[in-house]
Amino acid sequence: MAKIPEYMTYEYLRSLRMNHAAWRLLTADQAAFIVAFFYRAFIAGKRRGIEAQELLEQLDMFLYDAQQQADGETFGRSPQDYLEIWSDSDHGWLRKYEYHNDWYYDLTAPAQKAVEWLYGLHKQSFVGTESRLRTVFDLLHEIARETDTEAAHRVAWLENQQAKIEQELAEIRASGVVKPRLDEVQVKERFLQAEDTATAILADFREVEENFRELTRQVQDDVVKWTRGKGELLEKIFNESDIIRKSEQGRSFMAFWRFLMRSQQQEDFRETLEQVAKAEPVRELLNDHPLAAINREWVRAAASVQQTLGQLSAQIRRYVDEDYLREERTMYQLIQRIEARAVEVRDHAPGEGFMTIDASSPAVTMPMERRLYAPPKKTKLVSPELTAGDGSDGELTALFDQVFIDPDKLRPNVAGVLAGRPSVSLAEVLAVHPLQQGLSELMGYLVLASRQSGDGEQAFDSSQLEHILFERDGRQLLAVCDQVIFRREEME
Repeated sequence: MAKIPEYMTYEYLRSLRMNHAAWRLLTADQAAFIVAFFYRAFIAGKRRGIEAQELLEQLDMFLYDAQQQADGETFGRSPQDYLEIWSDSDHGWLRKYEYHNDWYYDLTAPAQKAVEWLYGLHKQSFVGTESRLRTVFDLLHEIARETDTEAAHRVAWLENQQAKIEQELAEIRASGVVKPRLDEVQVKERFLQAEDTATAILADFREVEENFRELTRQVQDDVVKWTRGKGELLEKIFNESDIIRKSEQGRSFMAFWRFLMRSQQQEDFRETLEQVAKAEPVRELLNDHPLAAINREWVRAAASVQQTLGQLSAQIRRYVDEDYLREERTMYQLIQRIEARAVEVRDHAPGEGFMTIDASSPAVTMPMERRLYAPPKKTKLVSPELTAGDGSDGELTALFDQVFIDPDKLRPNVAGVLAGRPSVSLAEVLAVHPLQQGLSELMGYLVLASRQSGDGEQAFDSSQLEHILFERDGRQLLAVCDQVIFRREEME
């Protein structure tokens, strides 16, 4: 019987089913909605960190479209609630972090694995096998060749390569023609494999970054639990300050970074892509499988990992601070005491009054948020002596230009719209007879509505609001009031 690896045993898979974020995403009630949004926001556009406000706007639009297309499925949360839930520790599908005083979201490595697994379920119209087989052979030959230290073997391989090159040179010089070594199918197959590998490299960066964070947590835990002298601690920190870059993951990433950042390699990659794009079989694939910008995407993603590496290294060095270590150790002791007490009361929880808190979160008021003291202002009353006037000191026309609205004169407007209908709203009346006198006319309609049914309570619906837009003195104004309903039998 074949040996079963530990990570494919029943016990391990059962634990994975309960604890792994990727598996939780695949079994979530709204997995289709979540995965579709993650793919659109992060993977399709090859995005890394997205600013919180931008992601909220994208989710708001996506949520609206999903509600229009959903067949009985309901989405009862706001975009902000969804982002907070997806980034908490119970789900772990988004990573929320602060950068330059702004909050950003990024897809976690487990969530990306789940999205890519679902993406791989679609039926491929073309599956290449020959190029993959050649890749396997070429990789194995390279390992065998580059690890062989026998001089005779190396000389024999070089002479064989030299003979093949000389033979090809002779054929080209004799005929003046270069015969293609790949047919149309082989060209397509190799191009699609290159595109898959290039995209996979881009996707691997999230997992690389997560591995670096895990290494940092391990070092931090070792330092917090340190009980010996500070000199030995300093020696440990200085020895392990580059533990991230010295790890296998770190060495592989740094080799990738050095290779990618060479100007010679970037220029060679650009020229090779231009040459490949001229091939007829590749030209028809470029629209659906673009590779021209993949080099820039690699640089962006790798730079993000480099930035994370710098931040993690700074965190490790910060742990050298003695006061910080003392505070961290105290926090660990408090947490251990809480955990021990929780274990004691787990099976025999006390009754009412076991534990109370004043609030779910502390209320913090910063000193500069408080208003400065302002002495009260003393009101000065001026009482000049009143004298009789003759009207020569001012205009009296304003007294006679007051607008008066008679509610009874508005009744025909309502009755005309009510003709043949049991009831109409104020907004429907104003759509036919727009306001001419502004708020005074609007108040007239409200007075007319209040005369219905005695006290007019049934004419106003406070559960709904009406937004009434009108123009006054060349300005657009908006009035918001309770919905007003005019009924025909009551108006009569």
